[in-house]
Amino acid sequence: MRLRQIEIFRAVMLTGTVSEAARLLHVSQPVVTRVLQHAEATLGFRLFERVKGRLQATPEATALYGDVERLYGEIERVRRVSESLRHKGAGRLRVAATPSLANPLLVPAVRRFCARHPDTQVQVLTHHTDEIVQGLLANQIDLGFAFAPPRHEAIASEPVASGQMLLAVPRGEPLLPSSPRARRADVPMQRLVERPFIAYDDNSSLGLLVRQTLARNALEPRSMLEVQTYSLALALVDAGLGLTLLDQYTALGASPERVSLHTVKPALAFEIQALRASHRGSSSLADDMRAQFAGAALQLAATLPARLEAPAVSFEHVLK
Repeated sequence: MRLRQIEIFRAVMLTGTVSEAARLLHVSQPVVTRVLQHAEATLGFRLFERVKGRLQATPEATALYGDVERLYGEIERVRRVSESLRHKGAGRLRVAATPSLANPLLVPAVRRFCARHPDTQVQVLTHHTDEIVQGLLANQIDLGFAFAPPRHEAIASEPVASGQMLLAVPRGEPLLPSSPRARRADVPMQRLVERPFIAYDDNSSLGLLVRQTLARNALEPRSMLEVQTYSLALALVDAGLGLTLLDQYTALGASPERVSLHTVKPALAFEIQALRASHRGSSSLADDMRAQFAGAALQLAATLPARLEAPAVSFEHVLK
């Protein structure tokens, strides 16, 4: 069936008469009759029987109608998007972030973006970095955010935020006694390796950074728990099940009553990259979402000094 035939078939199904279908579609009755006859000839079966002056759908038409309605849902979505594209700043944007960036940064960025572009349809996704790259290449995603993704010749990337790793510790298990004198000195990481440590079982850039830093300092924490996302690692720290190294944006979502955050020395720095397919130009909507994401990161990072507690944790101290 051609689209015009489907349109008239649906109109007749909705109204029950040729005249009402013609009025609904703003066409003449002969046009509706002619298109229906051609559709039936193409299909090889009748769509309607005339019963007491009205058209009654055949069983074949009833079976076909469900798929027609689903198709019309997609057509209506295309119509809404095309209509909104007439207006400046309106349209559709598909944006994705890794799970650890979704809650602390993507959610506030989307909130700001939607306030600025109320007519824009925004699809918000969470994917791991490799999935974001594949989505961009397949034109299923317009813009992605990830921690230092691997280089790809077909993916353009630019930094939108930076940060550092922090040590997150259950409040009930402080690093040192609470006396001011004890907290003036840094704590060697070596002193903490016997405590329960939440490790990362992933190949992300931050997971590799944590593992490589520990290995470079010949440290093997007692890891009874392994996770694949930083948000889950934080939840386990919150539950008092161990300490871990977290990116500052995830860490700042911790409850101050249950988790303390400590600086790591030397700083374990990272970048967050905005990703797009290099063979497609960046739209004004994607540019604004990138700006809102960067603004959300700056706003959250500004709260970091107030959340940090002494002592700092150092990888440079070697126990004698």
